[in-house]
Amino acid sequence: MAPQCRIPNAVEKILAASHCNVAYIGGSLTVGVGASNTAETSWRALFTQYLYQTYHPRYHCQISEIMGAIGACESYVAAFTLGRNVLPALPDLALVEFCVNDQSAPDKPLVRKGMEGIVRQLRSARNTCDVMILGMGQRDRPADDAIHREVAEHYGLPFVDVHSYLVTELGRRGQTWDDITIEFEQNDPHHLNDYGQQLCFEAIRECFEEQLERFQAGHRRPRRFLPEPMLSDELEFARLIDPARPTPDLTLSGEWAPAPPGRVPWYFDHLTVGPPGAELTFEFDGTAVAVFGLMYNNGLTLQAELDGRPVRDAYLRFFIEFGKGFVLAHGLEGGRHVLRLTVSPPSRRHNKLESPAAAIGYLGVAGRSG
Repeated sequence: MAPQCRIPNAVEKILAASHCNVAYIGGSLTVGVGASNTAETSWRALFTQYLYQTYHPRYHCQISEIMGAIGACESYVAAFTLGRNVLPALPDLALVEFCVNDQSAPDKPLVRKGMEGIVRQLRSARNTCDVMILGMGQRDRPADDAIHREVAEHYGLPFVDVHSYLVTELGRRGQTWDDITIEFEQNDPHHLNDYGQQLCFEAIRECFEEQLERFQAGHRRPRRFLPEPMLSDELEFARLIDPARPTPDLTLSGEWAPAPPGRVPWYFDHLTVGPPGAELTFEFDGTAVAVFGLMYNNGLTLQAELDGRPVRDAYLRFFIEFGKGFVLAHGLEGGRHVLRLTVSPPSRRHNKLESPAAAIGYLGVAGRSG
C-alpha cells in the first residue's frame, strides 16, 4: 500500500481555494530566537510565506499564522494553553515542536500525556486540525525524541526529523554547526541564525510537499482518525483559571494586586501580583493542576500544598523575565481537591528587586470532571 497523506484536511483547504490557518506550537525554537527578524527570517515565517507565495497564485487559497509558541515551554505546559492561544482561531494545520524542551523533563509519563493532550485537542477540534511533529536538536546530538516519534506514529502524523536534515545538509556542503549557530550568545547549542532557520524551513517544506504529492495521488488517511490514547487523555481536557476573575472556588489572602496592563505578556490576560506571605487557595475537580507565572530575578518560590500535603515548589527566579508554567500534580484521583499556594520570602542571593512579588497569570486544571 502506498504511503498515505497524513495531513489531508490542510492540503484540501489549500487546493480548494479555502482558508488554511497554520498554528505554530512550541518553545523558543518555534518563536524563532536567533533569527535576525522573527517575523520574516524565522523558519516559522519562511514556511508561512512559502505556503502563500507558492499556492495562493495557483489555487487562490489564503494562509494565516496562529502564534502559539512560548519560550521555555514544555509540551505538558502547552497542553493547558491551546484553548486560549490556538483553538479559538480554528487551526487547520499545526506544527508542534517540543523535543528539545521536553528532553530535560524527568517525568516522562507527563511528557507523553502532554504530547497526547496537544494532539488530541487539535485532532478533535471542530475543523479537525492536522498535525506535523517536528524533531529539533542541538549542536552535538539530536534531542531525545523517542516519545514524540511514538506519538506521531500512534496518531498517524508526519514526524519531520529537522535535526537529521541539518546535519546531513551541513555535511554535504562542507559546513559545521558553527555556520548556523547564533553569534551573540555563548554556549547556546540550540538557537539558530538566519541560515539555520532557512535549513529548518527546507526540511519542513520537503515533508509538506511529500504529503501534498500523496494527497494528489489519492492516498489519504481517514479525515477524523483519532485512536485510543497510548497512555492517557488526561491533558486533552485542560482549562485555565484567571485569579484576576473571582470565582467561588478561588480565595486570595494578603496584598494581591493587578499588574499594570503594560507589564502583562500576550500569553496572559492579567497578572495577579502578591508579596511574600500572600496566599491563594483553589478548590477544583480534576486530575491535574498547574500554575503559570512570570519569572524574573527575585529569588521567590510559590510553596504549594495539595490536599494538605506539600508538592514541588514553582520557582519564579530566572535571569531574564518570561512566563513559565509548572504542572504541580497529575494522575490524581477524580473528585474535589484543594491547592494552596504561598509566596515565600526572597532569596538574599538571587533577589535583585526592592519589592519582590510573585506574578501569577493562570491556574490550570485538567482531566474529565464528573
